[in-house]
Amino acid sequence: MFVGFLCLYLVTLGFTPPRGDAIPMWDAALNLVRHGSFAIDLRWPNNAPLGRNGHYYPVAALLACLVHVPGAALQLALGKLAPASAESLVFFTSEIGPLACAALTLALCHRLLLENGYDERQAAWTTLLLGTGTTILVYAHRPYSEMVQTVCFTAFFRELLRAGERPSRGAFLRLGLVASLLVNSKNLYLVCLPSAALYLFVRLRARRPELLSGVGWAALGLAPGLLALALYNYVRWGSITNSGYGGAVTAGFWRENVFFGIWGQLFSPGRSVFLFSPPLVLALLGFRRLVARRPHLALAMGLLLGPVVLLYARYLFWSGDWGWGPRYLVFAVPVLMIPAAELLGGGPPHGRAARAARAGCAIVFLAGVAVQGLGTAFYWDDFIAISRQVQYHWLGRPDSSGSPLAPYPCFSCFEELYAVQWLPATQPIEGHWWLLRHKLVGDDWKTAEKDAPWSRYTSLTLDIAQSYDHAEIDWWPWLAPRGSRLPLALLSVLVLPVLVPWRLWGRALRGQGS
Repeated sequence: MFVGFLCLYLVTLGFTPPRGDAIPMWDAALNLVRHGSFAIDLRWPNNAPLGRNGHYYPVAALLACLVHVPGAALQLALGKLAPASAESLVFFTSEIGPLACAALTLALCHRLLLENGYDERQAAWTTLLLGTGTTILVYAHRPYSEMVQTVCFTAFFRELLRAGERPSRGAFLRLGLVASLLVNSKNLYLVCLPSAALYLFVRLRARRPELLSGVGWAALGLAPGLLALALYNYVRWGSITNSGYGGAVTAGFWRENVFFGIWGQLFSPGRSVFLFSPPLVLALLGFRRLVARRPHLALAMGLLLGPVVLLYARYLFWSGDWGWGPRYLVFAVPVLMIPAAELLGGGPPHGRAARAARAGCAIVFLAGVAVQGLGTAFYWDDFIAISRQVQYHWLGRPDSSGSPLAPYPCFSCFEELYAVQWLPATQPIEGHWWLLRHKLVGDDWKTAEKDAPWSRYTSLTLDIAQSYDHAEIDWWPWLAPRGSRLPLALLSVLVLPVLVPWRLWGRALRGQGS
C-alpha cells in the first residue's frame, strides 16, 4: 500500500514550489537545518506577532515544520552539490514529507480496516477509493500541514480502537505517544483528548482497574508531546502556553454561525466535501450498516470527529481559505471513508442488486478520480486568482475595510472568497475543467473566456488576461525545461510504477491477500 501510493503520487507530482501557508513551514525547516533556529524572515500571517529576540516565527505546529526537515536537508545538500539547478528542485524536496505522510496514511487505513473485521477485498478497495478519489490525492501534492495532521489523526484513531478492544500497558502507552504526535501536528486536536477518554470509559467501564491503569500509561505517553509543545512555544514566543495562534492572529475569528459553517462544508457549491471527495457518498450510504454491525467504530467516529468539526464550523474561515475543497476536513477523510467498506463486499456476487451496486461504486470511483485529476492539474491558486479577477470586473471590488484582519489585507476573508465558496459561476471543479481544456490546446484568454462558466450568467467579456496567462498545468514533466520534457515524462510514467507491487495489489483487490 505504501509503495504503491507513493509511486502514484510521485508520478503525478506538480512543479509548484511552496506557496501561502506552506512558505513559513518550509522556511522554518530550512533555517532549522541551516542555523538550528525556527526563525523566519517572512511575517506570516500578516498580523503575526514578533517572537523572541525580535524574530518572526511560524505559527504552525511543531510537526508541521519538522515534517519538512528531510526535504530541507536534501535541498541544502543539493544547493552545495549543484547550486545552479538546486532551486528548480524545490518542488520535489518540499513535497517529500507530505508525500510520505499521505502514503503512510493509506497504509494505516488499510491495516485499520483489516483489524476491525473487514476482509482483504473490502480493505483494499476502500483504500484505493480513498487514495485516488478523495482530496487526499491533491493534498499529498501540497507542502501544507494537512497530510501530517491526517496521518497523525488516522494513527490516533487506530490506536484508540486497539486500546478499547485489547487494553494493555503497551496499547495505552502507544495511544499516548500517538496523541503526542497529534497535538503537535496542530494544537487544536487537544479537543480530541476528552472525547477519547469518554470512548474508553464507554468501552471499558466494566473493566475499571484496567481502565484506570491504562489512563495512567496513556498520560505517560502523552507527556513527551506536551513537553515538546511547551518548549516549542517558549522557543518562539517566550511562553510555554502561547502557541502563536491566540491573541491578534485569530481574534474575532470564532464567531461563525455553526449551521452555516457545517452547511458550507457539506453542501456549498464551492466547498462541499461530497463534491470534492465523491467516494464519501458511499460512506454516507454505508453508515447505517456500520452502526448496526460495528457500533464501536461509529461511536469512535462521532466522539472524535464531532468536536473538531463543530469547532471549525465556528471559524469564519471554515472553508480552509485557498485550497481544494474543505481544507479543514482533510484530516477526517480517511476515518469518514470507513463506512464505505460496508458496501464493497460481503453481498451476493450475482443478481440485479449486485450489478447495480457495482455500477454505482464504479461511477463514484471514476467521479472521484476525475475530480482529483482536475485538482492536481493546476495549483488551486490559479483558478482562485481567475475567479477573483472575474469577481472584481463583474460583481465589483469588495470593501474589506471591516474584515477581522483590517487594516491588514485579507485575501481569505468572506469579501474575497464568497464567489468561490457559494456561486456556481466560479465553482472550482468546473473551473479547472474549463481551464484544462483551453490550456491543453494553447488558447489565449479571449478564446477561453467565451465559454467560461460565468458566461451562462452574463454576456460581458471579463478581462482575465493577467490571471489566465499566469496559470499553468502543474505536472513536473510538463513544466520542466522543454528539452527535458520527454525523458522526464518517460521516467515518470514508465520507470516509477515499476516499483509498485502489482501482484500484491491484484491479490488484495480480488480478496486473496495472505
